[in-house]
Amino acid sequence: MRTFFATALVAMVSVTIAMAGEQTLTTKAQGNCGSCKKRITKAAKSVDGVTDVAWDKSTKVLTVKYDDAKAKPEAIKKAVVDAGHDVENLKATTEAYDELPDCCKYRDGDGGH
Repeated sequence: MRTFFATALVAMVSVTIAMAGEQTLTTKAQGNCGSCKKRITKAAKSVDGVTDVAWDKSTKVLTVKYDDAKAKPEAIKKAVVDAGHDVENLKATTEAYDELPDCCKYRDGDGGH
């Protein structure tokens, strides 16, 4: 009986530890098309500790699941911004933005889709 309780306790502690580090970042990320989606998701996935990424073209919502022991929201946002895409409260540099293909330019007057 003691073995059962010890095993159950270890299992509960393991599940709690595994869940404690998983966080979700939800932010707006500017973009227009499938190429933007690939670039945004690749940039977010490049951050160590990111486990899942989704970007919705119509809503511009970026959802990132990550291990908070390895990744921080600021690092994830910076990776996306460095790829040329603005996120909430953080704007890509002109140099990074200018590197985007014309179809991916989302700022006023730049065309895009």
